[in-house]
Amino acid sequence: MASRKPIIRWIIAAAVLLLFLVILLVLERTMALDPVALWVLRVGLVLLGLIAAGAILWFLRPQDQEPVLDQGDDVLLAIGAARARLPRGSFASRALVLLLGPEGSAKTTLVARSGGDPQLLAGDAPAGANDVPPSTKTANVWAMQNAVVAELASGLLSDAPRFAKVVRALRAPRVAAAVGQGDAAPRAAVVCVPADLFYAGGNGEQLQQLAQSMRQRLAEAARELGLALPVYVMFTKMDRVPHFEPWVSVFTKDELRAPLGATLPFDATSNTGNYAERLAPRLDVAFSEIAQSVGSRRVDLLGRETQIDRRYASYELPRELQKLQTAATQFLVELCRPTQLGTSPQLRGFYFTGARPVVVTDVGVAAAAAAPQAAAGATGVFRRPEMPTAAAAAAPVSRRVPEWVFLDRFLRDVVLTDTGAASVARGGVSVQRTRRVLLGTAIAATVLLLLGVTASWLGNRSLQGRVSSAASAVAALPVVQAAPGTIAFPSAEALTRLDALRAQLDTLQAYEQDGPPLRMRFGLWRGTALLDAARPVWFDGFRKQLFADAWGALNDSLKALPDIPTAANDYGVSYGWLKGYLITTTTPDSSTSEFLTPVLLTSWQRGMATDADITALARRQFEYYAGVLPKTNPYPRAADAAVVSHARDFLSRFTGAEQIYLNMIGAANKQAPPVAIPQAPGLLTATAEVQGAFSTKGASFMSDAFRNADRYFQGETWVVGDATASQSVNRDSVVTALRGRYADDYVRTWRQVVQSATVVRPATVKDAADKLDKLAGVQSPLLQVLRTVAVNTAIDSAMRQAFQPVHAVTPPEITDKFVSEKNQPYMDGLLGLQGALLQVSNMPPAVDTPSTQALVMAAQMAAGDVTKARVSAKRVSQGFDVSNVGGALASPVEQLLLAPITGAEAVLKTAASQRPPARRIAAAPAAPAAPAGGGGGAPNNAPEIAALNERGRAICTRIDQLTSRFPFNPDATADASVADVKAILAPGTGELWVFQQERLAPYLEKSGNTWALKPGGKIELSKSFVDFFNRAAEVSGALFAEDPTTPMVRWLASGVITPNTPLLTLKNNGKEARFDQRSFKNEVVWPATNGREAELLAQFKKNKPVTVRKANGDWAIFRLVSAADAFEGQSVTWNATGKDAEPVMVKFEALRREASSVLTRGWLGRMSCVSQVTK
Repeated sequence: MASRKPIIRWIIAAAVLLLFLVILLVLERTMALDPVALWVLRVGLVLLGLIAAGAILWFLRPQDQEPVLDQGDDVLLAIGAARARLPRGSFASRALVLLLGPEGSAKTTLVARSGGDPQLLAGDAPAGANDVPPSTKTANVWAMQNAVVAELASGLLSDAPRFAKVVRALRAPRVAAAVGQGDAAPRAAVVCVPADLFYAGGNGEQLQQLAQSMRQRLAEAARELGLALPVYVMFTKMDRVPHFEPWVSVFTKDELRAPLGATLPFDATSNTGNYAERLAPRLDVAFSEIAQSVGSRRVDLLGRETQIDRRYASYELPRELQKLQTAATQFLVELCRPTQLGTSPQLRGFYFTGARPVVVTDVGVAAAAAAPQAAAGATGVFRRPEMPTAAAAAAPVSRRVPEWVFLDRFLRDVVLTDTGAASVARGGVSVQRTRRVLLGTAIAATVLLLLGVTASWLGNRSLQGRVSSAASAVAALPVVQAAPGTIAFPSAEALTRLDALRAQLDTLQAYEQDGPPLRMRFGLWRGTALLDAARPVWFDGFRKQLFADAWGALNDSLKALPDIPTAANDYGVSYGWLKGYLITTTTPDSSTSEFLTPVLLTSWQRGMATDADITALARRQFEYYAGVLPKTNPYPRAADAAVVSHARDFLSRFTGAEQIYLNMIGAANKQAPPVAIPQAPGLLTATAEVQGAFSTKGASFMSDAFRNADRYFQGETWVVGDATASQSVNRDSVVTALRGRYADDYVRTWRQVVQSATVVRPATVKDAADKLDKLAGVQSPLLQVLRTVAVNTAIDSAMRQAFQPVHAVTPPEITDKFVSEKNQPYMDGLLGLQGALLQVSNMPPAVDTPSTQALVMAAQMAAGDVTKARVSAKRVSQGFDVSNVGGALASPVEQLLLAPITGAEAVLKTAASQRPPARRIAAAPAAPAAPAGGGGGAPNNAPEIAALNERGRAICTRIDQLTSRFPFNPDATADASVADVKAILAPGTGELWVFQQERLAPYLEKSGNTWALKPGGKIELSKSFVDFFNRAAEVSGALFAEDPTTPMVRWLASGVITPNTPLLTLKNNGKEARFDQRSFKNEVVWPATNGREAELLAQFKKNKPVTVRKANGDWAIFRLVSAADAFEGQSVTWNATGKDAEPVMVKFEALRREASSVLTRGWLGRMSCVSQVTK
């Protein structure tokens, strides 16, 4: 490296020291530091500046000059000329590829045709890409992709001293690398070996001699360069190999750009074993992979090569390559055999290249056209000018030129981009290790300290900037204002700004508790002051956007409490209001996010539904406020004694058992996890889960809660005042009533699980056999559901009696297996039926009369197993006790046990009703095509018509039973069971849809939202049946729009409030929906999961609320609406009686379009069944 002027080094060092002084000045002016920290910063930065300036002076000290080359050596002169054409020092700092090989090995061609636009720096290589290069006399040096390629003449291989001198001139500067000024540029060698040597005769002696001479030169190069020199071997002139040219001739140039060869991993076990034994197997594997890759391209030859002889010849190339394997392996093993006297070269890979003849055409250039002669004399202007005659173009000339393949990307993508070889080539420079360790340690310590201080300053500066930006955005927020009579909420943008500042405060608070990270210390941390400055800004923004409205609504709710609780009041909500009020005023130490957040959030919403994103943002702000409140109260104020006294007096008069019961259920759900009901999709479905309160663990908790019910009748003393203030009229009677209600809810919940269990009907005999195989197994899903019910209903004797049919099938005391003595006969019956079904399903298909008769006979014989299975199920059901409360489950359990048998019986009947296919008569003339929709009276369609009508009568029997009950018949007193609705109308599994899939699919198709006759059907269905099916499908879609596995309808209900009717209360599903001037729409869900009662109450003027209508049962909300006096669109009106009474109106808006009419009286009963399916 050339020496620099001393003044330059000192100027750079002074500039670095000045930079540190400027940084010190900026830090002193921008950060508020105490005196100790300020002096630590000054001393540290000045010391760092001096160390950095000293390092700069040492780095830029004068270096050794570039090597002086021998002026009498032509090769060294060529290298010197190439070095002169590059910027100073650039030649040595570039990667270098040393190109070696015997004469005629196409070394020059390898560089010229390898792509990458190599630029000749020195030498006598031809400039034209297609020119035939002469033999290299001295050396050719190219610049290529920030690298240097040096091709040495073959004569140097026999002159060892001269070769060593040349290699020495090409090595990277050692001093620069030793002091850390970059890595030494990598060095590599490429050895070109012509394929002629494989066929030179003499048992490969020439190839072995070349390997030995090359080995000596490569060892000298590795020793002079001081590294394990990576060696790439390129076998050139592969066109001399038989069948090479026919193989490559069919591929395009782009297909032959990729190198053909193998890159070998470095020998990591150079100190163990024999070198040849380690390398030879890897070479054999590489050769095999190359031959396989060439052979895999044979399929491309089939569609491209049209000459048979050339196609056959090209197929032989992989075999020819394998013939070269032994000689090539010996050469490669010998080439880089390690030496014990110094650094040895490492074989990195071997590749193949060759040329193929291509025809190029040189288009001749036409001669210039002859210009016309000018007319002589004055009369020449009247003569017609002669047009110039175009000269004939020269004839194009075609010639054959060689096109090298597998070479275009060798240097660019293999040698110059080999990072593994580069890392090895950089690792061999010898330097003074002590100096490098000491210098590296000092530099590392300096850099680390400088980076630490810089990172700390940048981190603190960035944190301060983020907090300042967020605080400015919050400070600019206006107060949320609403017009009189309306409710306003902050925008999402305003809450996002508030949340951004809250996130920064959370970060600062976490750093204050756990300490800031190391990257922000180094004496520069000022998070405490930043937190103290930013928190008041957030509190002010929180008050303007959320807290003022929330606290105002909370205060107004407490003031609006009546003197005596009514049915519309909720103890838990009122208690939460009072507790939240006291926490925000006199007792902030009791604040918890779990309690205060929902109270403030609900008060802030004021009965209105808010956007999910806005709700989530607001919740996070309330959570932060509730968490900070025990440490600091930003809005200190005294509690209004009158408000607190009135609220406490109100709570003391509260006798509502509803809230006490719900509190108990909620506490039980927290203690007991929900019970997951086993599911088997496609086989058996049931209610997904049951609340933990109705599990064995939940029942134990509720039993203790009933024994110690005082804590549910009173709250904390500091909230309600004196603990004796809670005065229930008769606490014992309330607890007794709650016990009874819990027992009823427990029974109803698990009965619904049993009633909801549905076995999916099979579609074919094979499907029935597969389903029974699982249902009758040791892990039977049916028994799993019943065992789950049994285990959770064995809590006391009364519950055992209520679920005796379930316990008779799966005794709760047997918990280690599902199949037991009680259900063994039933399971045996299912297994016998499954075997019979399997035999029927394995019968040959019905393609003629004998096969059809055999199938029908097998199905009829299997009917006996159906009877046996049915008898086994009946025997189990005979043990059901129907004399007490458990009798209500006897029929559902029995039907559940019979469901797999009934499904199997249906598919067997279908199989037994098959008829032989009609025989075709060849001589008969073709019958005219039947019109679309087909006729229903063809003789050969009679069995199908009979089967359709029989199935139609069966389905109508079930549907008529369903439509004779409420709500399908609005005047009926008996309710349709939800299980029957699911069994008949459930999409995919209900009897109606099973009928459509099994029988109606060939004749009925869905077009848009309606079902219509399928064109070309051989049987025409009656129009009345199609109309019925569309009505039934509409009812099914309405009831199962929410969930295809269980009926469910949801509405948004809103009451019409007038000055005479200020409050309406709708009770359903164990919940109350209150409608007043400030309320919003409330969700109403059917079927109810908590309670079987629906009630509408109205308050007229200031009178007590009165009941307008009340209904009970599974369809309670439907009965409530059906009893209305008027129904227009979505509005339902009831006439009320009593003082100041007037008609009350509630609007029901279905959440799913399909269910918009389900509440209309008589709409569900429109699906009057038509049993005559065909015309």
